[in-house]
Amino acid sequence: MLNKKALICSVIAASMLCTVVFAGCGENKEESSSADTQSSAAASDNEGGSDESKASQTSQQEASKEESKDEDDETGPIPEIVDPTPESSGEMADGGIFVYNNVAYELFYGGESAAKDYAETISFVKKQLGDKFTLYNVVVPTHVGVDLPDKFKDLCNPQDTYLDTIVKSYSSDVKGVNAFNKIVHHRDEYLYFNSDHHWTALGAYYAYRAFAKAAGVTPVELSSLKSDKIEGYTGSFAYFSGRDDLKEDTVTYYYPSYNVDCEKYDENGENPQEHALLHTYAEGSNAYGVFLGGDEPILVTKNPQGNGKKIAVLKESYGNAFSPFIAYTYSEAHLIDFRYAHIDLKSYLEKNGITDVIIINNSMASATPDRLDELRAIVGGGYVDTNASEEESGTDETADTEEGGDDITFIDETGNTDDTDDTDYTDDTDYNDYTDDNTDDYTDDYTNDDDYTDDE
Repeated sequence: MLNKKALICSVIAASMLCTVVFAGCGENKEESSSADTQSSAAASDNEGGSDESKASQTSQQEASKEESKDEDDETGPIPEIVDPTPESSGEMADGGIFVYNNVAYELFYGGESAAKDYAETISFVKKQLGDKFTLYNVVVPTHVGVDLPDKFKDLCNPQDTYLDTIVKSYSSDVKGVNAFNKIVHHRDEYLYFNSDHHWTALGAYYAYRAFAKAAGVTPVELSSLKSDKIEGYTGSFAYFSGRDDLKEDTVTYYYPSYNVDCEKYDENGENPQEHALLHTYAEGSNAYGVFLGGDEPILVTKNPQGNGKKIAVLKESYGNAFSPFIAYTYSEAHLIDFRYAHIDLKSYLEKNGITDVIIINNSMASATPDRLDELRAIVGGGYVDTNASEEESGTDETADTEEGGDDITFIDETGNTDDTDDTDYTDDTDYNDYTDDNTDDYTDDYTNDDDYTDDE
């Protein structure tokens, strides 16, 4: 694969083309993934902000409403999406972003071969790890595949079909978790941001419950957690599209009443430093950085009230909102951003006595060749640095370009990469790769050493 970089803006003449083979939209139903089990409380290293008791009460009331739906959320009807402006046809914005009702969606196309390539990569990871490790793979739909009104379903390929192909294509020793069914049954809730490509903590929570069911572990209940909110979030879509009319977002984060210890390590798994699991001072365009403080190579959490088990989570940035729930559940969790960690995974797991591993990717990341290269590298003993320039190696977590820093693979005008011809495209539209998305690439850096480590 080519490891070239470029800023993406498909509408302007200077824009560069990037490889992402995937997308999906329209209303879709999925057979796989999760229901719910009942649960005990969990843990975090942060206490909430102001008006704690009021926030906690509100959180518990909202959580109780969500949990009351859980018993039949995969067997009942999928919530109908009400079209607020049926006469509107939406519009394309810079960066290949589709805007409808002041909400931004990213329209990407991908098909069977991309899904099978990803499943083959996950199967390769499992083969390299061997039989003594249990590997779970969680694939998460993006916003466009969950709640864009049905009248736009022909704009892109259905994500339920794409994700189902992935789950059916693993080797038999991979435990696939397709979160689509769990999420789509809650699609009338606030699961994705209006101005950013990430999901909310609530969306991440439902994927976490899908994993918990597959793994046979007791999930933490939202009603047992406190919450706080960061208002006024405007994210990556607002930045890349140049639109100032997108709906502002609220970033809600959840935490228990007791601490989970957290340390961060460098890309080699060395030089531990105290770190906050939730960076509650994050704000503005950096508000998603509340989760883990951004994209750190390796974080290790220890929870004295956990379930007595250890687990490793291999993730990209969607995993940042997902990982706190894992930390609230497990006694020890190793949160590894496979894009930036320069480790041999098998040796790392053996050294730390870990036998259970989760790989979590959003659908777009699953169809991005750089992400597949990085997953293969982390179990192959070597490291493919898709963030480095052609002249130098090593990770670059700060800025690939001043404007955005996404790592890009070029595609030709037919929609195929320079070195592969098996990706599926349905048109020649240019699409963005938001899968390498340190928030500090275009905003403040919440991952530096001077970050607060105690947010109480």
